[in-house]
Amino acid sequence: MSEESTYWRNFWQTKLSRRRMLQGAAVGGAGLAAAAVIGCDEEEGSTSQQPSQTGAAAADEPRRGGTLTWADFGVDAPHMDPHTNSFAALHDRGPAMIYNRLMMWDLPKYPEELVQIGDLSESFENPEPTTFVFKMRQAAKWQNISPVNGRAVKASDVAFSYQRQVEGKASAAVISAIDKVEAVDDATLRITLKTPDADFLFAVADTRSKIVAPEAVEVNGNLEQGPMIGTGAWIFEDWVPDQALKLKRNPDFWRKGADGQALPYVDRYERPILLDTQTAQAAFRSGQTVNVNTNGQITKLLQQGVPDLMVTDEKLLQVVSYIPILVNPAKSPTNDVRVRQALSLLHDRQQVIRDMLFGSGWINSGVFVPSLDWHLPEAEINQLLGRDVQKAKQLLQAAGVDLNSWTPIIESGALGAGGDAENRAAILQANLKEGGVNTTIGLIDKVEITERVYRRGEYDIYYGSHRPSGGGTNGHLFLFFHSTGTDATFGMNSLRDAELDRMIEEQSVILDEPERRKDLLQRIMRRNIELAVNLPGYTPNGETAVLPRVANLKDMSSEPHKFEEIWFKS
Repeated sequence: MSEESTYWRNFWQTKLSRRRMLQGAAVGGAGLAAAAVIGCDEEEGSTSQQPSQTGAAAADEPRRGGTLTWADFGVDAPHMDPHTNSFAALHDRGPAMIYNRLMMWDLPKYPEELVQIGDLSESFENPEPTTFVFKMRQAAKWQNISPVNGRAVKASDVAFSYQRQVEGKASAAVISAIDKVEAVDDATLRITLKTPDADFLFAVADTRSKIVAPEAVEVNGNLEQGPMIGTGAWIFEDWVPDQALKLKRNPDFWRKGADGQALPYVDRYERPILLDTQTAQAAFRSGQTVNVNTNGQITKLLQQGVPDLMVTDEKLLQVVSYIPILVNPAKSPTNDVRVRQALSLLHDRQQVIRDMLFGSGWINSGVFVPSLDWHLPEAEINQLLGRDVQKAKQLLQAAGVDLNSWTPIIESGALGAGGDAENRAAILQANLKEGGVNTTIGLIDKVEITERVYRRGEYDIYYGSHRPSGGGTNGHLFLFFHSTGTDATFGMNSLRDAELDRMIEEQSVILDEPERRKDLLQRIMRRNIELAVNLPGYTPNGETAVLPRVANLKDMSSEPHKFEEIWFKS
């Protein structure tokens, strides 16, 4: 990645000028369909398309057939309705893969930079800062299943889905910038924003902004148990929660591969849930699954049996995998900022990375950013979030905390792929004890985390997996850090920090001054760490081992359409 922010160079300079249009029609080449890099012509207002680079794996000729058994290592979603359920296990690699969105991510660019390309939209215009006009993809149609029966996708389907997403609440914050959605005609969609939003296209490319058919919803009044009828590459077959998912190839999918035939290349996609590490590794070694989560230690063992093993080890841009530490600002003594700061200084985050992740992790700012170089510099993060027991003790003493009578509860849990909740809580407990803070540990079931912790604030200290963010940087900040956030923001609702609110609002409408926005975002990161309510914990790297017979895997991002383009080597 270059020293400048690749996101802003590619995104704002070429995609959001008022008179410019994105053409997202399918392009050929190594199985990457509907992918385009937009480059500006010299004349203002015009654009040109260049095929995305697809990597060395695409040099092989694509082959069709086979079953892709892609294991999942986190807890499953509670049901299948994409608008009342924000679990990544549903949207990114689960049953909701049968659906599409208005836009999606360009896989060859991710995760170093975030570039949106057309999915159900074929093109868009941005005539005014608050107006987007999308043209629907003419080839897109619903799967040929009753009661939708293979009809063409309409702009009204998008309007219906966005309204339903708002009403469903689980992912409403993702598209909170939208004021009005209008189907001008079957092929034209107009979206009006409440105010200019620097991250609007994040919202419509978000994997939770799924487009569903009104006819399917009418069958049962919701989609929790189906019928599952999408526009995507996969047709739903069966789902057993916390066990297995089965999808089959949609022969009528409108996106084409390099051979001119409908994607996906494989015939079937199956996803077993494997929470036990030994079971997951055994399934991988025997070839029953093609992937397994790994770390440096496990990788060395796996390579003994598979010398040409493919291993990814990436710093992920997303903070969905970021593990936060929430300290309750409405309880005593943590209503004193000095106490919250002391708890942060006592925690040895590097110990978590060393002991739990075997070094495969990092500490970031805790804020979703569009490019890795927008995080605070590593040296500054290590200083702000480094361990300092002596300073922590001084802060506790200055705050007048009676350590003999205060025994907070460290609660942890796994919401999605949250990792080892009990182990991270135990490390924090030992760290705090060195500073004189005695604690107990409580583990929260996944179904209780959102209501108890994020909405009702029934916690002392929570050290657990993050609820999904949404809508890019703005969606994440307004959801978790702004005092008027509509969902899952108990800590900041209680604190109501005017300075933080002001900076969040100011940066949200900066459309064409990337350095100014970057500066504001970094000030937000520093202020958030200072307030010590929603603290960065640690971020696991995206380290995964994949069998070498898997070809054309673009990356390990959360973009679900990567599975469409995989084939098996001969």
